Amino acid sequence: MRYRLLLAMSTLCLGLAALPAAAGAATRELTLSPSGSDSASGSASAPLRTLGAAWRKIPAGNSGSWRLRLKAGSYRSGAPVYWEKRNGPIEIVSVDGRDAARLPGMNVYRVGGLTLRGVRLDDGGDVFHCELCKRVLLDHVTLRGDGAQETIKINQSSDVTIANSDVSGAGDNNFDAVAVRRIKLLKNHFHDAEDWCAYAKGGSTEVIVRGNLFSECGTGGFTAGQGTGMQFMASPFIHYEASSVLIEGNSVRDTEGAAFGVNGSANVLIRRNIATRIGARSHVLEVGYGGRSCDGRPGDAGRSRCASYIRAGGWGTSVVDDGDNFIRIPNRNVAIYDNVISNPVGAASQWQVFSVAGARSGASGGVPSGRRADDGLRIVGNAIYDGGTGHSLGLGDGNCRGGSSCAQSRVIAENEINGRIPTVTQRSDGWLEVTGWAASLPLHKPPAPSLSGRVRPEPQLWRRWP
Repeated sequence: MRYRLLLAMSTLCLGLAALPAAAGAATRELTLSPSGSDSASGSASAPLRTLGAAWRKIPAGNSGSWRLRLKAGSYRSGAPVYWEKRNGPIEIVSVDGRDAARLPGMNVYRVGGLTLRGVRLDDGGDVFHCELCKRVLLDHVTLRGDGAQETIKINQSSDVTIANSDVSGAGDNNFDAVAVRRIKLLKNHFHDAEDWCAYAKGGSTEVIVRGNLFSECGTGGFTAGQGTGMQFMASPFIHYEASSVLIEGNSVRDTEGAAFGVNGSANVLIRRNIATRIGARSHVLEVGYGGRSCDGRPGDAGRSRCASYIRAGGWGTSVVDDGDNFIRIPNRNVAIYDNVISNPVGAASQWQVFSVAGARSGASGGVPSGRRADDGLRIVGNAIYDGGTGHSLGLGDGNCRGGSSCAQSRVIAENEINGRIPTVTQRSDGWLEVTGWAASLPLHKPPAPSLSGRVRPEPQLWRRWP
């Protein structure tokens, strides 16, 4: 039986139902058409012309339930500069099919219960930016950045789902979440970004990344954690860059860097993913430190939060960043299980299979003594071909030390690496699948992560792997 990446639609549709209105509340509908008039009522027979006019009809605060029905055409003219201070549910839907209604970038602030369905957004800035938002769903949406810093940028928000969407064109990252609680990335295509295709950092927690395709990105596919200015985090999630992260059933292809990374994160499970043609400028999987600085100069707005979070027990610094004095954030309980990674013969990663950071000395910033990037790292059941027997595994020399759970001898014994070549093929839809011997490898149950030695306040980590 073939090892297929795309999970059953019933699984992927979990959490994708339209956000419900309050019990007994009727949904008010407004119809829009590029040939309409902003002096019209917004009915099906008398549509409005601009999104700005429709947004003004939705009262601020507890707004009730609304649906904006967009007929085919462009709505770039007359759209709100800021979509702010509404609490729906509010649905914006393309009624004439996917991509038929075209919008500019959206800058959203303090909005709850927002759904975009079937629309297309194009912009040279951040295409969709949401700050202090709750209950956001982008479903069957196309987002195109024209060198945008980030195509999707989510800050200090909760309950964000991106599903069945196509996200591309960032000069940096296509998806960037900072201090976001409960993220779902389900069956999207993230592609053509200069840095990572996507990452979640800044204390983001409860992150599910399932069934996506990551392709044609520079630094890599998806990473849990990275580096954050401490003032942009949200208490009590002020230790790890990311926590409680499941990365499962994804395809990664044609990235210059690693397929997946973990940088300063806790309780991360990377399992049953498929990757090919990756790591040409580096390695195929990375486990390293995250970074924690305090951005800007003394007196800058919000910078005082760095010291406040440190007093509350957070890991970080309040000094001015000089490019090297940031705090190194360790990992804890990272499991890399049952993935299939196959680079073509003659197209190995540039340096090595794994990049695992060793011990670091210097200022701790509140990080408990002795914490490392490889604490609790387990690498089990993977089928990997990357350069053959002469290619460096990248373990040892201070990382994955002898006797540890990721020591080189143990990784060689518990994985199939650079022996047989797994057969990975690209389907017509761009996703990957495995055939042949690697499709029938046994699956392994990762150990439950230990919660001993917690430092408070600390993220509420999952008590078992999902």
